[in-house]
Amino acid sequence: MKEMDSRFLELLADKPDLISDFPDWMLSQSAVDAIRATEGVAIAEIAGRDSVAAVIRACELQPIKAVFPTIAYTGTEYGRWKTPFEKTELMKERLERSSIKVFDPVVVGSPRMWWILCGKDTAQLNQQYGFLPHCVGCHLYFHAIRIPLAKKLGSTLIIGGERESHDGRIKINQIKVSLDAYQVFVKKFDIELFLPLRHVTSGEEIESIIGMQWDEGGQQLDCVLSRNYRQRDGSVIYNEESIKRFFSEFAFDAAEKSIQEYL
Repeated sequence: MKEMDSRFLELLADKPDLISDFPDWMLSQSAVDAIRATEGVAIAEIAGRDSVAAVIRACELQPIKAVFPTIAYTGTEYGRWKTPFEKTELMKERLERSSIKVFDPVVVGSPRMWWILCGKDTAQLNQQYGFLPHCVGCHLYFHAIRIPLAKKLGSTLIIGGERESHDGRIKINQIKVSLDAYQVFVKKFDIELFLPLRHVTSGEEIESIIGMQWDEGGQQLDCVLSRNYRQRDGSVIYNEESIKRFFSEFAFDAAEKSIQEYL
């Protein structure tokens, strides 16, 4: 399996603004030109198990001829950064057997943009909407952060691994109103956020798509804010109207202002 370029580790330690301008060794102008000249390129969001399965399923459902993998960072993850690169290689081996080209991955991120969406106004947003918006805002960030790159590469399709239900468990960043909001936001930029696993509820089906055993939440990065919206008994209490208002009154505007700066 191809080794992760050690230069990625330096970037992931510093976590600079890395959204539209990339080091030449990661994404050269000649590579951009080659990608723009390639038909049917989709931007792939690579994180954990579901994201890999989503790319495989998307290539079965859409006329995708090439995949451009992206690995995004915030300021809150911890764990083994080599893992998403290794999973990208596994995905590449699987897709290239079906004659789908997979480009080398890039990393994208802006802890400052994440702070604007998910950290800076936490106290006020909690008071205003009645919930901590970290996870909902973070997933909007994960999709939005890929928009300038999609524009740069001439791609109109971003593949995400979001699911409305995880074997019956609820994640407020992946309930219907949240997923609807992400897709509406990305569509503002004439890009489709394709969620091929949206209505897949079973982890067994995810493993069947991948063709290997892979426990949910395993072999991926962790977040220091994970599960912050759950009660101590594991239940999730939320108000859909409050989440809708969070997007319409705050998050969409904040995210769009940030993205427009890079466009």
